Amino acid sequence: MKARLNMNEMYKTPPKDIINPVKKSIDQINRYTSKKDVDLLVEHLSHYTKVAHESLFLSPGSDLLIKEFIFLFSNNRQIIISDPTFIVINNAAQKTDSALLKIKLNEPNFKISLEALINELKTPTLIVFDNPNNPTGSIVITQKDVETILKHENVILLLDEAYFEFSKISYIELVEKYPNLAILRTLSKSFGLAGSGIGYLIAGEIIRKKFHGLDIMLPYPSVLAGIKALEHQDYMEDYIREVEIEKERITRIISELGISVYSSYTNFLLMRTGLQDITERLAKRGVLVHDVTNQLGPEYFRVSIGSRKENDFFLETLKSIIINAKD
Repeated sequence: MKARLNMNEMYKTPPKDIINPVKKSIDQINRYTSKKDVDLLVEHLSHYTKVAHESLFLSPGSDLLIKEFIFLFSNNRQIIISDPTFIVINNAAQKTDSALLKIKLNEPNFKISLEALINELKTPTLIVFDNPNNPTGSIVITQKDVETILKHENVILLLDEAYFEFSKISYIELVEKYPNLAILRTLSKSFGLAGSGIGYLIAGEIIRKKFHGLDIMLPYPSVLAGIKALEHQDYMEDYIREVEIEKERITRIISELGISVYSSYTNFLLMRTGLQDITERLAKRGVLVHDVTNQLGPEYFRVSIGSRKENDFFLETLKSIIINAKD
């Protein structure tokens, strides 16, 4: 493939300050990760997020945390998620015995209707929203609406902020005020550590009690990658600036082709064409994008922001497909 734009990954390798220590750490692959190293990663995350150590829980990737969270809090509760949502959230919710309610996100803004939600909170409820949303890229809920929800004591709310560094929007400050709130983050996206898989949960008091003692062994190379990434954050900030520049450029060019491009607070863009097999056509020409047919319909697809070279190839290929489709 000439352009792999389907996984929302960083398109370049993190700097040598991170890669070289991780390579060297393989020499210790016969050893379990020391508590000292895990504690150092927690200390760095505590400083980065400005939350207390005891509020943080680590996991090899945020996917596992989502599944564990839903498993722990779905019993005797209905579950509410957005539609569409991150596929892991949807799949985990469907595997429970709980009643599942999906709140439709309508274009062009793809936001949660608080009115449609509040009437459903009369019974014990678990709510899981990704904010920004995947695959739409939208901010689905405001801080004011989050606080309105959290005032219902029979509600547990998990907000997946995997793309926080791109959106700069977070409700993490509410965690200490509301014991029924948890925030999920990852080092896979903006820090470019998708292959290491470090996810972390910032949990209110009620959630902390459930997660206490559920420590998971993390591979030493992953822990070390997280430590070094947090010690050298400049590359992450540079990457985000590059993504924003490319998002603006791609949006402008795509719009000129008559294709709908939706506002995004992430490192990907949701697009809509008049073609129902666009992902297949792109793949045949060497461009992988994410097919969201099952979530939004066959005319939509999600494309990650890649390198300038990858993006140019994607744009040229898409333009050729659109022109040929009109002939």
